[in-house]
Amino acid sequence: MLGDLLVKLDFRSLMQTDVRWLTEIANDPEAAKYALSIYPITEYQIGEQLKKELDDSESKYIVAEHNSEPSGHVSLWWRSVGRDSHVAWVGINVRRRFWGKGVGTQLMRRIITVAKELGFHKLMLGVFEGNGRAIRLYRKFGFQNEAYEKDEVWIDGSWRKNFVMGLQLAPCKPKQRAQVLGDVEEIPSRSIRSRLQVRQLNDQDLDEINRLQNCTESTRSSFRVPPVTREQTKQWYEGITSERRRHCFACFGGDRLQGYLQFRALFLPFPCLKAEEMVVDVYGKPYDTASALVEALKGFGDRYWYRTISAFVPQTSVPLVRVFERQCFTKTGILKNYYFIDGFYVDAPLYGYP
Repeated sequence: MLGDLLVKLDFRSLMQTDVRWLTEIANDPEAAKYALSIYPITEYQIGEQLKKELDDSESKYIVAEHNSEPSGHVSLWWRSVGRDSHVAWVGINVRRRFWGKGVGTQLMRRIITVAKELGFHKLMLGVFEGNGRAIRLYRKFGFQNEAYEKDEVWIDGSWRKNFVMGLQLAPCKPKQRAQVLGDVEEIPSRSIRSRLQVRQLNDQDLDEINRLQNCTESTRSSFRVPPVTREQTKQWYEGITSERRRHCFACFGGDRLQGYLQFRALFLPFPCLKAEEMVVDVYGKPYDTASALVEALKGFGDRYWYRTISAFVPQTSVPLVRVFERQCFTKTGILKNYYFIDGFYVDAPLYGYP
């Protein structure tokens, strides 16, 4: 490939001293157009973000240099413990002066090699509609469209989709196709729903949250793998803050927690809600609980004028899948082999509303 021959690159790890040129990329109008950030952004803020990233044990960053000058970087991030720990997500940024010189190609080749060495089975990434340069790069390495999120971002006067792409690095076998949760369909009951209360979480709810997060059957709908200590539950609870754009609806039947839906509320130009974790008590009334939580999420979107909602869950979590479909969510694709549950790889349908 000709692009590989245009510049010779050396690779190294990301360092705190890279803050200046990272700030340049973040504030470049063309580079920032398709990035998950809003500029102008100060060098101080970039530096603080960089400190956190360098301390993160669940990520890896590689910088490319041409004649000792940084030309771009690529990143991997993942979850060390969870039903999706075999999957890593990729992000890449190239300084504009190095566009069209093969830097992106070499960075992608490098990170795929690193991902294989680290033992990941699959790579995933998101790319916005209209970013033809990036889409061509990813397809060159075999990434395929698996799903999309409608109206994810406002760019240059129009709403754009976010395409979710995947690359299989190793076989994901055995594959689970059978339903393992909620085999018998249950129709939500108005009488039961009237006895459920959807509200915020309180400090006094920690024991109930921890109980549900340690229910092996119920947590099969999420990335979470029991056992979960009370301290881990407390840290999760304390991380649900509006400053971090994270919120949570909890559904109670009396004093018993029937389920919760934790989600992220993004800011303009990304006016969308993303359901990040949904757990319902399968020994209670999972259909009624899931319906109440999804309705609360839709109400949040209406109240604060969010444009879209997206969510994905294992296809084996039948109550959640059926409730999303009943609540008029549209399936926009399938994340292949995204979860590993009880010894099987499981696909995850992606849903969007409206």
